Amino acid sequence: MRDIVNEDDEVLGRADKSEFGAGGHICRVAFIMLANAKGELLLHQRSANKRSYPLYWSGAAAGHLDAGESYEEAAIREMREEIGVSADLEFVGKFYSEADREMVGVFLGHYDGPIEVEPNEVAQVVYFTPRQLEQRPTEMRITSYVERSLPLVLERLS
Repeated sequence: MRDIVNEDDEVLGRADKSEFGAGGHICRVAFIMLANAKGELLLHQRSANKRSYPLYWSGAAAGHLDAGESYEEAAIREMREEIGVSADLEFVGKFYSEADREMVGVFLGHYDGPIEVEPNEVAQVVYFTPRQLEQRPTEMRITSYVERSLPLVLERLS
């Protein structure tokens, strides 16, 4: 079950996850960017078997909130599940993705340890400098979450 929210992120009720998405209810997502000591950002390439955005580059981790779960609780859970990481997180902002019908809470963490990917979720992980991300080649497909989150994250890193 997930919380149904409106564009102001107010909880309206709960529904099964099958009732969300294109044309359905709005749900919540936690999106995490991790920076290392050099200021590089960790991105992961989504697995080829992912239903949405296969092989696109995304943040360190992301995932839908369960009903009653906070953005921070979901962010911590998703980091552990997808890349095996525990790190302190700072909330940096929130945006509404009309195309995905998702309210997205963005977090920034700092981490320099090992990464353990979940192969069903993640194809690979790479650290990029902010400059590399800003000047990335057009064939490097990134999710809209990275596009929308990057200015918020870079402002906190500067």
